[in-house]
Amino acid sequence: MLNLDRATQRRETMLDRLAVLGLESEILRAVDGRALGAADLPPGTEPGLSPGEIGCYLSHVNSWETVIQRQLPYAIVLEDDVILSANLMNVVEEITALGMPFDAVRLSALFPVRGIPVASLSGNMRLVLTTKPPSGAQGYLVSLDGAKRLRARLGVPKQPIDVALDRYWKYGLCIPVLFPPVVEEDSLLESTIVGRIRDKYRETVIRRISHIAEKKCRKIAAFFIARRLRKYGLLNSR
Repeated sequence: MLNLDRATQRRETMLDRLAVLGLESEILRAVDGRALGAADLPPGTEPGLSPGEIGCYLSHVNSWETVIQRQLPYAIVLEDDVILSANLMNVVEEITALGMPFDAVRLSALFPVRGIPVASLSGNMRLVLTTKPPSGAQGYLVSLDGAKRLRARLGVPKQPIDVALDRYWKYGLCIPVLFPPVVEEDSLLESTIVGRIRDKYRETVIRRISHIAEKKCRKIAAFFIARRLRKYGLLNSR
């Protein structure tokens, strides 16, 4: 679980929620973007990102580093402002048993999950390769090989972390989304990230054309990734 040292109430709340489900969690110290200077940032960091966005991004990168250093086959990465479904671990165990070569599986989504189903799970759940950004990085399952690829391809904060995950197809990553989600953002908790780069976004003709082109490329890329995954025969009519 990613948690800032100063966010003690969030830490206590999350530990209580995990305990209710009988789950143990290791707290990974989140990066406080406000404490970073220009010299502390990886070369190529997007200057328009807010300190909170940079800290959040680097916190996730550090979690991938932890998975790699400890050679963990799989790990669940959680932010500290989430509500967990009681069947979280059952779903995760079912996903890992599929044998699907994923880099990560997003267990949360802020927006409706739209895309191509690639695997069926019990309880009418499915793994979906999204063709529209689901947004959010509140919780996801990451594999060891996936952590290595995420670090190699997304190691520098060039965009908010959830936008980077939304653009999985651009980086040759396989990151389906679980639907329905088993991790949800706690809307009662105020975000620790202020001054988001998307708040400064201004639509222009060039950006609009680029956005349309990206949408088409995303759909094509998702189609080919889905076709490869369907060879595993994991999708049925359940």
